[in-house]
Amino acid sequence: MSKARDMINAHLFPVLALIATASSVSIALSLGAIGGQSVRWNKCFNTSLDWYQRNHPSLSLEEQKAWSARFCNGGALVKPTP
Repeated sequence: MSKARDMINAHLFPVLALIATASSVSIALSLGAIGGQSVRWNKCFNTSLDWYQRNHPSLSLEEQKAWSARFCNGGALVKPTP
């Protein structure tokens, strides 16, 4: 029994270190994809906000931002007219 316990104690730290390293690498790779998505979304938002400021100056800045965010999240670019 003592021999098995000694073997577990001898290998426990390296095994846990390997698991922690693999987890850290996995998290870092996942964050890279999220960072790329935010860069694309911010570019879309700024472009559509510029479009709204040129083409719909009568809307308030808050409305322009709301419509820009809606467009970048998959909605229509302009409000449908009834």
